[in-house]
Amino acid sequence: MVEAIERAHPVEADGKRRPTLRTGAAVAAGLALIVSINSLPNGFVSDDIQTIAFSAVAGSSWHGLLLTPAVIPRGGSKGAYAPLTAWTFAAVHARGADSPLIHHLLNVVGHVAAAALMVPAAAATGLSPPVAALAGALFAVHPIHTEAVAHVASRGSVLGTALVLVALLWWRRERSLLHGLGALGACAAALLADEQALPLVLVLPLADFVCPADASSGRRRPVVLYAALVVVAAGYLVLRRAALKGVGEIDETAVFQGNPAALLPAALRIVTGLKVTALAVSKLIAPVRLSADYSFRQLPAVQSLAEPGALVGLFTGVALAVLASVLWARHRVAFFWMAFTVLTWGVVSSIAFPTDTIFHEDLLYLPSAGVCALAALAVASLAEGRRQPLGAVVAAVLVVAGGVGTVLRNPVWHDELSLGEATVAAAPESARAHRMLGTAYSDANRQDEAVKEFGRALAIYPGDKASLYNIGVIYQRQDKPLEALTVFRRVTDLDPKYVPAWINIAAINNTQAAFRPALDAAERAIAVRPDIPNAYVVKGHALRGMSRFEEARAAFEQALRLAPTQPEALLGLGATAIDLQDWSAAASAFERLIKVAPVPDAYRGLVYSYRQAGRGADADNMAAVARDLFPQDEFFAPEGPPSP
Repeated sequence: MVEAIERAHPVEADGKRRPTLRTGAAVAAGLALIVSINSLPNGFVSDDIQTIAFSAVAGSSWHGLLLTPAVIPRGGSKGAYAPLTAWTFAAVHARGADSPLIHHLLNVVGHVAAAALMVPAAAATGLSPPVAALAGALFAVHPIHTEAVAHVASRGSVLGTALVLVALLWWRRERSLLHGLGALGACAAALLADEQALPLVLVLPLADFVCPADASSGRRRPVVLYAALVVVAAGYLVLRRAALKGVGEIDETAVFQGNPAALLPAALRIVTGLKVTALAVSKLIAPVRLSADYSFRQLPAVQSLAEPGALVGLFTGVALAVLASVLWARHRVAFFWMAFTVLTWGVVSSIAFPTDTIFHEDLLYLPSAGVCALAALAVASLAEGRRQPLGAVVAAVLVVAGGVGTVLRNPVWHDELSLGEATVAAAPESARAHRMLGTAYSDANRQDEAVKEFGRALAIYPGDKASLYNIGVIYQRQDKPLEALTVFRRVTDLDPKYVPAWINIAAINNTQAAFRPALDAAERAIAVRPDIPNAYVVKGHALRGMSRFEEARAAFEQALRLAPTQPEALLGLGATAIDLQDWSAAASAFERLIKVAPVPDAYRGLVYSYRQAGRGADADNMAAVARDLFPQDEFFAPEGPPSP
C-alpha cells in the first residue's frame, strides 16, 4: 500500500514540496473559512456567558489563571483546567469587546489556523503533499467540528488542537535542539489550552519511532528533549492538581447526569467507554444526527457485561486492536495516525479514568485530525495506477458533503431556542436537552411550554435540581409565591447545599413579611457559599424587616465588598441608612446606585436624602433631572419656588 501511494503521489524534491504544501494549507484554510463563516452571526448559547464571566474573574492575574479551574464544566463538578483558553476570554473581556461576533470570530480564526496546520503536520509524518492536503481539506469541512467552532465555550478544543499540530510539526521538522525546544513550548501551550492535549507526551516520541526518517533530518533526537517532554507534562499535572484542589466537594448527582459511567466499577466504566467509542467512530465516519448533548438517559451506561451495549464495546475494543496490528505491519504512518486518534480520544473517553462528560462532539475535534489523515490515505489508495480519477471523485464528494453538512449545522447554534429544539429532536431521552429547551422557552416568555419541558426533564431524571429550580423561578416571576416556595423547598430537600434555592426562599419570605424564615434561609446560603453577594442582600432585607438596622447595614456592606456595584445591595444600603437617619450615608449609596442603575427608586432615595440633610438646592436639581427621565412619576413634581 505504501508503494502504491508513493507511485500515485510521488514526494517532490524539497524545493517543489514546500510550494505544494503551502498551496494545500491555503486551500484547507479557505475551506475552513467558507464552511464556518455562517457561524459568525450566532449569539451566545449554553454556557458561553458563564464561561466568559468565570474566565474574566480568573484572568485578573496570571496567578489566578494558573491556579484556578479556568473554564466552567458542563454539568460536572471538578472543572476544566485550561488557563490559556481562559486568558483569551479574559483578554477580550478586559478590552470591552464581549460581543458574540468577536468571540465567534476568534473560534473561526482558530479553526482556519488548525486546518492550515493540518497539512504540513501530516506531511511531517510522511504523507505526500497531495495526501496531506486532502487530510487538511477533510479536517476543514468535517461536520463534527461544528460544536467546537460554533460554540464559543468550546474554544479550548480548537486552540488546543492548533497548538498540538504546531508541536507535532516542529518536533518532526528537524531533529535539532532549537526545533525541539519550540515543540516543547507549543506542547506546554497546548496543555494549558486544553486538557485533551496530554497524550502529546506519548504522541511525539511515537512519531519518531514509527514515522519515516526522511520526514525529518534523520539525525538522532537529543535525549534531553525526551526528558524535557516528561518534565513539561509533569509540571502541567502539578499545576492542574493545585488549581483543582480548591474546587470543593464532588456533586455526585451532577456527575451522574453528565456521565452515568463515572461512578460505576472500573470494568463497567471501561466497557461503557468502549461503547461510547463505537458511537464516536460512527460520528466521525458518518456525522449525521448530531446533538449538543448526550447525557443521561440519552447514552446509557453499561450495567452488565451481558447486555448488548457491553458486547458492542468489547467488539469495538477488539476491532481497534486488530486494525492497529494490521496497520503496524503494513503502514506505519497510518498506524501513527490511528494511535494519535486513540490516544487523544482515550484521555476523555472514561476508559483510562472517570470523566465528567460521557460524550460531547467537541471532544472529537482533536482526534478527528487522525481520522482525516487516515481517510486521506484510504482515498489515496484508490488512486493506484489507472484509478486516479476514482480517487479524485471520492475526495471531491467527501469534501463537498462535509462542507454542506457543516454549513447546514452551524445555524443550529444561532440561539438558545434553535439549539434547544434541535437537541431535543436529536436526543429526546436527555434530561439536560429538555432543560435546555425549557430555559429557551422561559427566556422567550413561553412559560407554560417551559414548565412542560422542565417537567419532561424531571420525568427522565428526578434528581435534575436545575430543572426543578427553574420551575420555581417561573412561579416566582408569575407572582405565585406559595407554589414557588414549595418547589424551592423540594430543591433544598434534594440538595441542602443548593444556594440559589435558599436565596430565593429568603427573597420570597421577605416579600411575605416572614422575616425570621427569610433570615434562616439567608444564613443557610451564606454557610455554604460565603462568597455570593445575593445571600447577604436577602439577609440584609430580612434584618431590616426585623428592625435590626445596624446588622442590616453590615450585611449590605458585605455584599458590596464582594460586588461593589451590585444595584440591589446599594439600594438596600441606602434604604437602611434612611432607617438610621444617616442622611450622608444614604445620599452616598443612592449616588453610587444612580451611576450603575439609574432607576426611579435611586432618584427618589437621593432626592429624599438631600432634602432631609438640608441640601434643598441639590434635591431640586436632582428632582429636575429625574423629571426629564421619568415625567410620569409624581414624586418628582415641583413643590413650588425654592425658599429664600
